[in-house]
Amino acid sequence: MRISNNQLFDTSVESMNTSLTKAVNFQQQISTGQQYSKASDNPYAVSWGVRLSFDKNRLTMYSNNQNSVTASMDNASTQLGNMIDEMNQLTSVSVQAQNGSLTPSALNALYQQAKQIATTIQGQSTAKDASGNPYFPSTINSVQIEPGVSVDSGINTTNAFGKDLNSPGINLASATEAAAAGKTDVLAKINQFVAFLGHKAGVPDFANNTSTLSDVSTGLTSAYNQLQDAQTHSGLVGSLVSQASSAVNSLGTQLASTTSTLLDTDMAAATAGFTKEQSLLNAAQSLFGKLESSNLFSNM
Repeated sequence: MRISNNQLFDTSVESMNTSLTKAVNFQQQISTGQQYSKASDNPYAVSWGVRLSFDKNRLTMYSNNQNSVTASMDNASTQLGNMIDEMNQLTSVSVQAQNGSLTPSALNALYQQAKQIATTIQGQSTAKDASGNPYFPSTINSVQIEPGVSVDSGINTTNAFGKDLNSPGINLASATEAAAAGKTDVLAKINQFVAFLGHKAGVPDFANNTSTLSDVSTGLTSAYNQLQDAQTHSGLVGSLVSQASSAVNSLGTQLASTTSTLLDTDMAAATAGFTKEQSLLNAAQSLFGKLESSNLFSNM
């Protein structure tokens, strides 16, 4: 069967177009790092890529939540640690005050020390960060730190101190109400101890105080335990966040690997493909050039 010059010409043009198209595609893959430039190139792979991108965004949300919770819990734990240190000093004052041989002057010195400690703890309980946000907010949220795991966003003031110190209008009005809510009014117990010491030291403002040593000692213990519980809770949440961070990082690595395998350019294969198509294009161009200069072609 005889092959005409037209057939050779058409074949050469088709070969050049095919090789050029493939070479351009490979070049685009190499320059962009992406296997596909549009969804129609591979609908299945691209649709999975969109899903993986959504999953990666969720992991970013988890990481942001982890960072926020970590900062909140670290700040709260530091403040609680400082207050617990102050409470230890207050306990020391309480022990010293039980010495029956103390003079009124010595008792007054202990009262002044306890009063100063109470003022310090009061300030620590309502302290705010550099942005003006309280370390112990009135409300906290439940936030996800990894799939299926949620934790408190912080330590709220009621859980730490038995009342909402940021909103006086809705404070628990008394130690009785605090106890009914399952919490100890920490500041009330501290102030009760200060008043007891003031009475013993003969401070006129506390002349009618009727608290007993047993009452104030029990109150200090309850206040101390509540602060310890709040700090322990912050530590437990911090541990969960640390575990979640490792899990999310691992998931992120897996997603990145899957996304890369599915969508990213295989540079070795793309480079080899580009080189091959470039060679075929050169060969087709060479053949086309010979056909153009052929007498047979011109005599058609």
